Amino acid sequence: MNICVIQTSDADVYARMLDITAENVGAFCRRHDLVYRSFKGLKRGHWQWHSCFNRIYIFEELIAEGHDGWVLYLDADAFVVDMDFPIGDYLDAKDEYAGILVHAGATPAYWDINNGVMFLNLKTEVAKLIVRDWSRRHEEILEHPEYLSRERPRYFGDQRLLQHVLRDNPHWFNSMYVETQNVMNSMHATFIRHHLRAATPDFDLRVAAIRDDVDEIMKRYLVE
Repeated sequence: MNICVIQTSDADVYARMLDITAENVGAFCRRHDLVYRSFKGLKRGHWQWHSCFNRIYIFEELIAEGHDGWVLYLDADAFVVDMDFPIGDYLDAKDEYAGILVHAGATPAYWDINNGVMFLNLKTEVAKLIVRDWSRRHEEILEHPEYLSRERPRYFGDQRLLQHVLRDNPHWFNSMYVETQNVMNSMHATFIRHHLRAATPDFDLRVAAIRDDVDEIMKRYLVE
């Protein structure tokens, strides 16, 4: 299976979460013979919050390397709950799609997705076009006052850019499979859980909760 799983964070703050979830996600990859990549720091930018754009560069790197399969992205605060999830069969059944996304649920807009957990099928031209447009839009904001702000502005970042890509190209969105929050990208997901900031605003408490959940999962599956 030509499947790559990626995670990224800044070098300091969210790295604390990545240190926890990488153990879990890496174990899932070994269990299913998937490639795992993680990166801490800044691919480009000035402030730590600019690490949210790292995923764009990692997708671009994989395209440049000629990767022509699925790429599964998980935020640093996302982790696998079901270590036995049949990921190969799941992706094979969706091989004609350009990717798999989950609605954020904040608005009824079709493009209102949460990209904290997202899969792209780089075998498809649509997935590559999405990454290139996403990257182009990032280049266009590099001198924007909000981008240059030391503190991350509310509702500003890689997710909004991707939402605008999908909003402006509805035919690309039609090539995506929309998964439910019951399966992934939510606090109650059965496959990939995403511990959102909205659920636990206190950062230290969120780190502790993620550690407790991951420890329990790892013990349950006796993963070394």
